Amino acid sequence: MSKIIGLDLSMCESGITVLNNGRAESFLVKSKKPKDNTPTNELIRVLKIVKDIKEFIVGKEVSLVLIEGLAFCARNTSALVQLSALNYMIREVCFTHEIPFIMVAPTSAKKFATGRGNAKKDEIMLEVYKRWKVSFSNDNLCDSYVLSKIGEALLDEKIKITSAQQEVANLLKTQLNN
Repeated sequence: MSKIIGLDLSMCESGITVLNNGRAESFLVKSKKPKDNTPTNELIRVLKIVKDIKEFIVGKEVSLVLIEGLAFCARNTSALVQLSALNYMIREVCFTHEIPFIMVAPTSAKKFATGRGNAKKDEIMLEVYKRWKVSFSNDNLCDSYVLSKIGEALLDEKIKITSAQQEVANLLKTQLNN
């Protein structure tokens, strides 16, 4: 059937959910900031995160990868630059291995989970529990789960979704064709 991966990328704790024919498994890829924060050490850190995430994607017969887009309102610009590099390197992994991927804006993921694009982290975690009966103590895992559920809705039109979820799906379907 289908294997869908949701990725909530982070320089500290990237959330990964593998949704395999409706069965979800979630994982954290952790990374510590190097003591000597040189450009070389920053690159080594990003490459290690990419290597760890790549193990979940490459050679696994993945139908679709959903990557949460960047939150451009971030205050820490150096972290945003590193996260941008990580984001594009993961896209490159998918592209090189011919794995379809789409980008999901944080507001779209929030809307899919809660019906509102401006929900707070704790509201998202509560809605995920109420909708899908899955609880998370880590918001990165929760976000990756939501991304995987978006992918499931995109690939299986038989799944019943709310009108807000359908709006998100309709918006993202254009990426599937490109």
